[in-house]
Amino acid sequence: MLKGTSDAVTNQSKIMTTYNNHTSVLDETTLTSLGGTSGLASPLVKRVITLYRQEAAKLVHGIENALSIADEDGLARSAHTLKSSSASIGAHSLSHVAKQIEQLARQQRAVEAHALIAVLKHEFAQLMDELTSFEQKLTPSIA
Repeated sequence: MLKGTSDAVTNQSKIMTTYNNHTSVLDETTLTSLGGTSGLASPLVKRVITLYRQEAAKLVHGIENALSIADEDGLARSAHTLKSSSASIGAHSLSHVAKQIEQLARQQRAVEAHALIAVLKHEFAQLMDELTSFEQKLTPSIA
């Protein structure tokens, strides 16, 4: 077994328990504030969500890829970008996981970072579901 693997698995279990207790993975007030005086009615909000979806999916894939080839610099860059972009739309839980991965990558602790991938994917999937629901609220229904 790789050094640090058992600690990483234990940490992953603790982290999953912590994140599973969150009721929402999206702070809608952050997105509302992006719309300025128009709030959620601003077309900017929908555009930001669309761009975020595209880029975040690439970043999650980049994190997985960097881990698979032991590219700690690439891992840190992708995690840093995901951390920042997630925080900017109010996805604080995902941002926090990405921050942890970034820190571990910078400390050359990729084995521990690898253990967080399940948490990252879980948070990302939940966020995508919430963004879908959020977008449905933005789209006026046709009667």
